[in-house]
Amino acid sequence: MSPKTEQMVNCLQEIQKLAGDRGQQDPSFATEARKFGSLTKKLKSQKLLFQIVSQSPPLAYAVAKLTSKSCTLPALYQFQTATLPEEHQRTEIPISQVEYQRTELAAPEAVILQFTNSSSQEPISHSLPKRGKLLVGRRPDCQIQIPNEYGFVSGHHAEIVPAANANPSGSWQICDTSTNGTYVNGQRIEGCHTLQPDDRIVLGYREPTDRSPELIFKFEYNIASPKAQPSSSPAKPKTDSNEELYQQLVDCEVLCLAIDPTQPLSNAQKRIIELGQEARLFKIIAIVDLSAGDRNPELAQSNIDALQGWLKEQNLDRVVARPLLPLAPFYPSKDTNADIDPKAQQEFDRFLQFLEQSVAGKVEDILLQRVAGKAKFGLATIERAYAEKEAALKQQLQERGALLQGIGLEELDGQIRKAFKQIAENKERSLREIRLELTKSKATLVDGFNKESLVYKIKKFTDELKPVVTEQEGQTSLRLTADVLGEKQTIHSYLNRLYYGDMAKWAKEEWERVRGSYAGGGLQGLYDRARDSLSIVPCLELPSSSFQVNSEFDVYKCLQYSFVEFDSEVSYQSSPEGSKLVLLGSAVMGLVGVAMGNPVMLMSAGMGVLGRQAAQQQSKSSKTDNIADNLRKGLCNHYQSLAKSITEKLAHQINLEIEAEERRFKTAIEAASEEIGNYMKESKKGLIDCDRQQKELQEQKNKLREFGKRL
Repeated sequence: MSPKTEQMVNCLQEIQKLAGDRGQQDPSFATEARKFGSLTKKLKSQKLLFQIVSQSPPLAYAVAKLTSKSCTLPALYQFQTATLPEEHQRTEIPISQVEYQRTELAAPEAVILQFTNSSSQEPISHSLPKRGKLLVGRRPDCQIQIPNEYGFVSGHHAEIVPAANANPSGSWQICDTSTNGTYVNGQRIEGCHTLQPDDRIVLGYREPTDRSPELIFKFEYNIASPKAQPSSSPAKPKTDSNEELYQQLVDCEVLCLAIDPTQPLSNAQKRIIELGQEARLFKIIAIVDLSAGDRNPELAQSNIDALQGWLKEQNLDRVVARPLLPLAPFYPSKDTNADIDPKAQQEFDRFLQFLEQSVAGKVEDILLQRVAGKAKFGLATIERAYAEKEAALKQQLQERGALLQGIGLEELDGQIRKAFKQIAENKERSLREIRLELTKSKATLVDGFNKESLVYKIKKFTDELKPVVTEQEGQTSLRLTADVLGEKQTIHSYLNRLYYGDMAKWAKEEWERVRGSYAGGGLQGLYDRARDSLSIVPCLELPSSSFQVNSEFDVYKCLQYSFVEFDSEVSYQSSPEGSKLVLLGSAVMGLVGVAMGNPVMLMSAGMGVLGRQAAQQQSKSSKTDNIADNLRKGLCNHYQSLAKSITEKLAHQINLEIEAEERRFKTAIEAASEEIGNYMKESKKGLIDCDRQQKELQEQKNKLREFGKRL
């Protein structure tokens, strides 16, 4: 290679590496990397790609056979053949099917094995079987045997087999059976993988090395295969799929179209010529087979004139070379060793000389120009991909900025710290105020000077009790009663209903105040303020259930307890000497409930014992009044103490609920703190990653611009 070519090769390899590294993240870059790899190999080969195309496979075969007669052209050109899809049934060159199948080009080219440590080595071609499998490995029984120097390759490394449900044109799979793996286009396969044209297979490692060879899967139209029987109806014209094929066919330096003059120029032939002109190929040649025209000279001449007219109309008459050659001596059924007519031989020699002289001393310059043009096009494609990546990164940054509402992460972090501090201070203040309000409310409920309090209501009721005295057989009984009592109602049941109802109502209302009124909204206000404070964090979804106070408070379990019923009746009698007074009092124990599973007995004195001396000094009436007053006081003290005790229990239970909500609040804030911490970490990581990617993209774009200057 000349220094100029070597410089170009180095540049292409650097671009390939740059795109390949990026291709691990984006497949589009990997595709471009493979294209630059192909350009490098093309440039190293120092041969022009000579693409022979025809809608008649024997014609393509004949042109290929003609060019093989030259001793110099193989050093200048790399010849390939392909068949254009047919648009309708044509009259074929009469060749028997048996002879046709025996031609040397009948074997399809499918897989090419090329060792990467010997770029000058000609590829070794292996035909794919239509049935059975092809073993690949280092063992002698492998159809594709890899030399032992490739240490990463297993004995039986892989199998190439026809794919199930393959289409008529054929389809193959490669199945990995190795230890070190099989890679297709840089990706390790698992099991079997369907191969596509130009797939690059590396055995034992991701990239080709001196220990891991590379195979290239090639599948082209077999120009020597028998044609399928035409259908009775005309074939539908193909558009998109054929266009892709046409683009692949004009990816060459010289396009040679072999034409049967007995057939009019088809749309496919016209399109391939147009694409060749658009691709600015070095040469476009349209060989007209005069041998085919001998069957119908007038029709052949008419179609040749139409071809020249169309080329002139498209301003292609000076672009497309149109040699007229009798290709019959090179038909597949002909004996290539037979003598050729001297006049025809002159035409063949002139054509071969034309091909040789057209590129003599120019191959390197042509390749450099062609490769540079394709490389620039590839660079433009990569630059567009970079631009798309940059736009995506900018969009990502804009979206993050919109979420942050223009606030930087550092500023947001400071606001979050401030918010958590305010939440903690607000919690302490709110809970302190709530507990203080609860204490005040409890004191009001048992305040004896407050007419609305339960204690006052008990005292008022007991003060209004009236004594009822009965005498029988020297025994005097005194009991207290009230007009408000029903027929079967006792003082105890009345007072029990009184404090039970008042306390249940107070506890329920008090919990509602604790939950939603005290300290500027109660416990729920505490939750709401905390949630509002944390709303500064974008996209933070705090579960509503975690920031809701329990609305239920079980009052009745606190009112289940054991207590002593105070007897409101006494009996007494006077001694015969009048010196003794015996008072008989009874306290009837009644068990009416169990609180928290532990009975609590509330004992109080049932009655005051009247001193003997006092009883002797008072009259019977004053004695009755004194006994009644003592009973009223006893009843009042007993039930007031009971009311205060139950109030303490209820207040204690409410405090326990407040403590439970405090723990729930702490858990919710800790969960929010963890979620916010993760969000901030991800945001910082995302911004750092975006910034890093932007810098990498910019550096790579700068490198691409430098490469563009070197091309």
